[in-house]
Amino acid sequence: MPKVVFLDQGLRGELPGGTTALDAAHRLGARISSICGGAGTCSTCRVECVVNPEHLSPIEPNEIAFDMGPGVRLGCQARILGDVGLRIVKIPRAVLS
Repeated sequence: MPKVVFLDQGLRGELPGGTTALDAAHRLGARISSICGGAGTCSTCRVECVVNPEHLSPIEPNEIAFDMGPGVRLGCQARILGDVGLRIVKIPRAVLS
């Protein structure tokens, strides 16, 4: 089973291969947003894989459409295939004038 570490929150555990990064965050108690419930439509569950990014599933077309920057993935789409070190990407709040 792959080892998963949320580096920014000091959480770690072993989870079955194929678990999404979002599900891993929930199982390990990491604080992460997910407005759409994991449907891949809101982009609030952003994660950056800073250790072993090659151990995530290939990028999905809807992730490319959000243009989140290099190395940033949707937690609900990125499946963990091996040991990884993740960081949750915070999205700034919108300020209405």
